[in-house]
Amino acid sequence: MKTTFVVADDHPLVLEGVKGVLRAMDPDADILQATSYPDLLNVLSEDLDFSLVIADLNMPGMAGLDGIRAVQLKRPEVPMVIISATESQKAINKTLECGVAGYMFKSFSQQQMQDALEAVLQGETFVPQPGAQMFSSDEFEDKKKPDFGAAALNRLPMGVVIVDKGANVVFMNNAASDIFALNDGVDVGPSGVFRTAKVAETKMLHSMIADAAVDLGRANEEDREGGALTVSRPSYRRSFSLLVVPLPDEDVTSDSGNVAVFINDPEKHNEPPTNVLARLYGLTEAEARLLQALIVGKKLETVSEEFGVSMNTVRSHLKQVFRKTGTNRQPELVSLVMNSSAYLASNPVQVEDDYED
Repeated sequence: MKTTFVVADDHPLVLEGVKGVLRAMDPDADILQATSYPDLLNVLSEDLDFSLVIADLNMPGMAGLDGIRAVQLKRPEVPMVIISATESQKAINKTLECGVAGYMFKSFSQQQMQDALEAVLQGETFVPQPGAQMFSSDEFEDKKKPDFGAAALNRLPMGVVIVDKGANVVFMNNAASDIFALNDGVDVGPSGVFRTAKVAETKMLHSMIADAAVDLGRANEEDREGGALTVSRPSYRRSFSLLVVPLPDEDVTSDSGNVAVFINDPEKHNEPPTNVLARLYGLTEAEARLLQALIVGKKLETVSEEFGVSMNTVRSHLKQVFRKTGTNRQPELVSLVMNSSAYLASNPVQVEDDYED
């Protein structure tokens, strides 16, 4: 079976250096490359038997341990080796605790890299001796302050991407990562830039981002407009809708980006758990199941068939749901739930048909 390696690093010299080591180890191997974590996740979405992933610790899109976790979630069966300029014991320990198969320094010679990679391919864990430089990085502090903002964004069922004025991705939530993995109209290019499948749409998106990123020190706040954009999909599914929103300068650092892009996939319907709906509105289990079905666009006839109950029973449950939620019509009912805290507990589901326009 042919060997397939993946190398990910946003520094061209390091990228080519590692690829050179791999070619020396196996001249016939396929070597795929990436220059950002979103790009790497797209590569790993391919239906290939990867032998090894070698990735920089910090790249555009994600940083540190978050990138490692995303890769392992995508392809847990593939061993991963980290390559980093950070030579501290804390960095080594933290990455190994995440389950990586090895850790290499960028200061390694080609022979040292080859020895490390061969050890990993033989099923060993490669652990280097820490260097003299002990970088002080918040990522590896023993008492690291929890990133509650990122954790909260990851609970949202819609995609959230934070970019700088050049549309470089500096953060994405879990939903956005799933959308990019579809490779269906929006993605992150090799250099870490947020783009679309069409040049004209990409230009419009980048223009909105640049407009929203105007420095408040040089412009009025009302000049930071952002905008909304519909992005077509090669699959011909319904278009993504993007909302570009400026973030207050005081909430971000100069190198963290100050524009948020919200991505909605109309093909995904968010389905709040029935227990959450029941508790919020005092519903019975049957009423909560009905409400859950209506939220994802199912018709009453379909609910009757799937639940194995008569239409009279379904209509009776619906009347009770209307009464308990203080609504009178189905659109009003769905809007109520989608604007409630139940939305944060939603699970995205694909609904191929039977939704109402």
